[in-house]
Amino acid sequence: MRKYRYIVFFLLGIFFSTMAYAQTEMPYSRENQLDINNAEFEDIALLPISRSLAEKIHERIQYGGPFGSIFDLRDFEEIDQPLFLTLKPLIRIEPYMVQSEREQRLAALYFNLDRWGGEEGTNQALVDTWIEQALEPINVNQMRLEQLLNLQGVSPVDAAAIINYRNQVGEISSLRDLRSAPYLSWFGYRNTRNFVSFDQDEAPKEFHGSLLYRMSNTPFLTEEADVTGASVDDLANAGGNSYPDVYSRLISNYGTDIKLGASYWRSLGEPNLTTDIGFTELPNLKFYLGLENKKLGPIELRKLYLGNYHVAFGQGIVMDNTDFFTPRKSGFGFRKRFLGLSGDNSRTRQFKFTGAAAEFAFKNAHLFLFGGFDKRDALLNRTPILFEGEEIHPFNQLIVLDQRFEYAPQDTSRRIDTLPWRNSVKELTYGFHAAYDILPTTQMGVTYYESAYDRPLRPDILEVVNGGDVGQIGLPDNEVFNSYGGSLSDGSNPLWGDAKSFRRVFGLNLQSVYQNVAIQAEYAELDKADGMALFRQDRNPWAFVGSAYVQYNSFNFLALYRNTQLGFDNPYQRSFSNYRRFKRTIFEDYFYLQDEFYLQLYSNNPQPQAERGWYFSTRYQINRKFVLSMEYDNWLRNSDDVPQYRLRGNVQFRPIFPVIIDLRQKYQGREALNDNTLEYFENFEFRARARFRLSRFNELALIYGDSRVDFRPRPRLSFPTDPTPPGDEYDNSNLAGSKSLGGDLIGGYYTHNFNEWLKVRGFLGFYKGFYWTFEDTQFFVVNSDRGATRYWLSVYSRISNRMSLRFKYTHDHQQPINFIQTRDSGNEVVEPGNSLYVPGQIYQGSLQQNNQEFYYMELNYHF
Repeated sequence: MRKYRYIVFFLLGIFFSTMAYAQTEMPYSRENQLDINNAEFEDIALLPISRSLAEKIHERIQYGGPFGSIFDLRDFEEIDQPLFLTLKPLIRIEPYMVQSEREQRLAALYFNLDRWGGEEGTNQALVDTWIEQALEPINVNQMRLEQLLNLQGVSPVDAAAIINYRNQVGEISSLRDLRSAPYLSWFGYRNTRNFVSFDQDEAPKEFHGSLLYRMSNTPFLTEEADVTGASVDDLANAGGNSYPDVYSRLISNYGTDIKLGASYWRSLGEPNLTTDIGFTELPNLKFYLGLENKKLGPIELRKLYLGNYHVAFGQGIVMDNTDFFTPRKSGFGFRKRFLGLSGDNSRTRQFKFTGAAAEFAFKNAHLFLFGGFDKRDALLNRTPILFEGEEIHPFNQLIVLDQRFEYAPQDTSRRIDTLPWRNSVKELTYGFHAAYDILPTTQMGVTYYESAYDRPLRPDILEVVNGGDVGQIGLPDNEVFNSYGGSLSDGSNPLWGDAKSFRRVFGLNLQSVYQNVAIQAEYAELDKADGMALFRQDRNPWAFVGSAYVQYNSFNFLALYRNTQLGFDNPYQRSFSNYRRFKRTIFEDYFYLQDEFYLQLYSNNPQPQAERGWYFSTRYQINRKFVLSMEYDNWLRNSDDVPQYRLRGNVQFRPIFPVIIDLRQKYQGREALNDNTLEYFENFEFRARARFRLSRFNELALIYGDSRVDFRPRPRLSFPTDPTPPGDEYDNSNLAGSKSLGGDLIGGYYTHNFNEWLKVRGFLGFYKGFYWTFEDTQFFVVNSDRGATRYWLSVYSRISNRMSLRFKYTHDHQQPINFIQTRDSGNEVVEPGNSLYVPGQIYQGSLQQNNQEFYYMELNYHF
């Protein structure tokens, strides 16, 4: 009955919201007059006039000049004396503000800049490109295929359509001309137009850029937050503090050929990390300097970057140096990756490249060269080995850290032995990507890189897991045992005398578009047999991703197959997978590890898990009212052949234009047909959202969700049905089990634009169980076993055309409990007379009611 009560509340909310929408008032008054000379068309259209008259007024201002007097409105035949008297108190006449081209684009695109400003981490190279190119668009007749592919919402079919049409007609001269390109979808056209120009004149040499400052006390993606039991003393001994998360970034350019960028990130609670330059210490910054589009005789130097840079090719199997994992990273839609070379301003710290990289082109041939030297965070083995007559501690695994403490907070033995995990391994990496355009939209390429380390590589599970636990639970997962290393990895390097081990990966990739069909594939091997062993018996560990995509104006379909072998341990692999590396291994169970913070071997691992299987995705717009979309993923985990699936369907319905109803259903499971294993689970998740678009881009949204996870009954997870059975007054044996966990969500969002300079957004809701959501520009994953009330309020202000400020406050109010986690209390009965005894309580513990408060502040300045 409780579930139906929520549905009733949800439907009542839709009813009252529709009534509120119907009673929305016109926004202008004597106290809030419209500055008509400086208004956009959408603002003029909100006056009590017809849309056609609003268009005429807007065109008059744009092409005939601003109004000098309110009485100039009488020049329009449609405005008679009664209408004029109605409009007069709603409008004011101000001088027309002359803006530079950049200021005009800032004003026109502020909504996009607001949305892109919240992106971070996984898409930073893309976001930097979007901001830079939106404010200084490139002539579409000079753009290359990969530049079009990196634009927001542009598919390979869209990019190829523009290239082929340009080759066919010689030059694209206008947006109308661009829209005529065969096989270019409406969605692709709409996104492309924000980033391109048709002006043949060379842009003046001016210095422009964008500054961002962000401060928050919320962790970056809270999915794995607060799972460890480290005490305040543990964190203090490790160098922790109560400092907030701080991220600042500069992207700038001088003209179109010189790029400059810098960034700084200190994670929540992390010590201040600095670099000693002799006479002073500087914060650990990332920095790059780039030079683009230069001719070296017949060779074109497309890009040259010094400092920190990012490179990614193909399907991300061989190379994509980011610290962040993105599930189902297909390269399409919202799962795109930046392809090619760019300066690196992201939060990536572990797998950043510091050095030099360049892109050259000669006719149809392309060559990328890259190299870098960095210190990596890694877990060092406590047991040394004798290596070439020298006793040395090898490294076990590379690790991406949330807070880069010098030592793991709870691992006192490594602290005593002076075995830090921060900057504990030096790495030299270099490689290339060579490609050739067989046809204008068909390209084949080869990618190679080699990394050398100053320590031997010895992945030993006994150096991570408590020895007694390994004996108790038996052999852990094959994925751990197939980590790359051992004597096979030992070797020298001709460019670096300190090298003691190495890793070498190479691969082939293909992309081709024919009309409205795109084919993409990449195959790669981890070298264990002196070269590519595709057709040899002693075949190297390998990985493959291939996809086919077909696109029409209202329909698209993607089919993708991936297969990553267990032994393909490439730390720079970011290809398609549903789960990250070490999922469901002993590294996921932090209580078995020598330090709970070693959980980050799994929770922060950006590598994909070794999976094989098919993924399908489709979207079909039936008409203006109905849009259907679907994802289906069916795969096996290569370490044990466990079958898993994920099916998500979405229906979007618009009964009238301002009302949008989204219905989303997801089914996900593991070992669904096997009744003889505890590995089984199935998840059923439903979510409904109704959005009401009000005047002035205001929006009201209501959301309802319901989920259930089924698994095999495990009595140890539940409390006894009868704590005092006959014959044993304090017998606390578990007599009942649980086989299902439910979850509910109900809430509402509201966005109110006071004007184009000030916006307020907020949410109020109740959830129980697992819940993921986008909150303004942040993504959260939260969970509450008892239920919680959550609300947040965000204020966004455009202080000027160039500056914006955002502040957000979040409060999470948990329902109270009168017991605590059994691992903390030992699940011990507290008898009467004990100082800890509380009437009505069975287990040791006290009343707890957790409340969390978060803040988020962001400042943007464009110049």
